[in-house]
Amino acid sequence: MNKQELFIQLVESLSTDTLFHGHAVVDAEDEAMMVLMAVLDQNVDQILSTGEQPISEKLIHQMNAIVTTRLQSLKPMAYIIGEVYFCGLKFIIDERALVPRSPIAEVILNGFKGLFDIHNMSRALDLCTGSGCIGIAMAQHHSHLKVDISDLSVDALNLAQKNIDFHQLNNRVTKIESDLFTNINESYDLIASNPPYVSEEEYQDLPEEYKQEPKMGLVTAQSGLSIPVNILLQAPGYLKANGFLILEVGYSDDLLAANFPVISFQWLEFSNGGQGVCIFSREMLLKYHAYFKAFLEEQNVL
Repeated sequence: MNKQELFIQLVESLSTDTLFHGHAVVDAEDEAMMVLMAVLDQNVDQILSTGEQPISEKLIHQMNAIVTTRLQSLKPMAYIIGEVYFCGLKFIIDERALVPRSPIAEVILNGFKGLFDIHNMSRALDLCTGSGCIGIAMAQHHSHLKVDISDLSVDALNLAQKNIDFHQLNNRVTKIESDLFTNINESYDLIASNPPYVSEEEYQDLPEEYKQEPKMGLVTAQSGLSIPVNILLQAPGYLKANGFLILEVGYSDDLLAANFPVISFQWLEFSNGGQGVCIFSREMLLKYHAYFKAFLEEQNVL
């Protein structure tokens, strides 16, 4: 059997309604390619250009075993193979953090074009970092940046440190254990965050693959708005005068906008899919500070 034939076989096995494809993949073909890349230690171009190359029985067995585990456990494929690509970079991943899949990757790859001049910035914070993917990607693609990455989960930060080490970025990326801004003592040109924004009710209805991820990385109170609004409220205190906040709230975007009708949210558009990422200047965050505070007081959060 050659690579192309094995790829087709893997796709057929993974094309079942019992699986949900959404953790850094969009379909069974993506997952099959992930398996080939991990086992063969090759990139997509290398695999596609050598489709006629035969595969040993040992490697075929190894890949079929991975697919069997996926079908039986319903774990996201990234957890099973222990790696995932985000922003064109390989990341080590396991159940200590969410599988990297934020559309903020597209913004980073585009150099924040049309938003601000990243070259005029020197300090960035990845808040609620999980695996460290957003902060590490910012540092890797923009070599002038010094980046802090923070999370409440010590387990997630230990995983993030593995990724810092893997990308050899200890000189420019620093991890901080912090409950949102509690232990943050710096001011930043840019804060990027993909925080929990799922309500408990929504969480219960999610496909099984999401239940394999750390719940604290997904769920927050006030119908999924508690942590995002807290970030909107507190971020100005940690931004420089001309700083910006990029905040992802996913499919909670309509709910967030509905709760703050006075605000004209600037939602980013993506070519590669994704929704619910907004951007605020520090000036705009201060302008609407009272509304964010009132919402949290009304919900008895403050």
